Amino acid sequence: MTSVPAAPPDHAPTEDGALAAVQTEIRACRLCVEQGFIPDANPVFRGRAGHRMMIVGQAPGERGHLNSVPYAGASGKALRSWLALAGFEEDALYERFYLTSMTKCFPGPSMTGKGDRAPSGAEIALCRRHLDREIALVQPEILLALGRLSATAFAGNLPLDQLVGTLREGERAGCRFLVLPLPHPSGVSHWLNAPANKARLHEAMRILGQLRLERGW
Repeated sequence: MTSVPAAPPDHAPTEDGALAAVQTEIRACRLCVEQGFIPDANPVFRGRAGHRMMIVGQAPGERGHLNSVPYAGASGKALRSWLALAGFEEDALYERFYLTSMTKCFPGPSMTGKGDRAPSGAEIALCRRHLDREIALVQPEILLALGRLSATAFAGNLPLDQLVGTLREGERAGCRFLVLPLPHPSGVSHWLNAPANKARLHEAMRILGQLRLERGW
């Protein structure tokens, strides 16, 4: 059973004005277009200063790209069902979490024709300053890292089956927070088909539920 560390100190949220300014800059970013990674930019994220929980995925999906709403499709439905296991209400995804990604724009379809293309290391590097400033201004108490790219970036370069179901301590952009690694909620992923991996997800949600009760999230 994973123990729950004490709450990180000094997590006073920043005023919304500073975060709003950064979000305006993110919406205007065209670096990945200029370098030829994507044909057009439509950064997708959602949230405000004062959110105590943050979700970081690998990149927005196609539906999010079209309507500028994160987790608008099947991934969002799966994610809401996971959060329900931890005792969160239906609207918690959009009301209680700051939603963002390693890269802010839809990377396009996978070359295999199944699912979306994973953003490259170069794209993640271009977008890192945006994510770092979001973290620095939101100052989350816990960060849910969705999928391999996000989980390994925040919780260590280990396989998902060694990360999911554990609670880690992380630090980035001058902010300390808890890290809860999770699989990608995409229906294309087969990781949860294995009963042992499904049990790891349920353990992660048990940990999150325990924290929700203890900290009033």
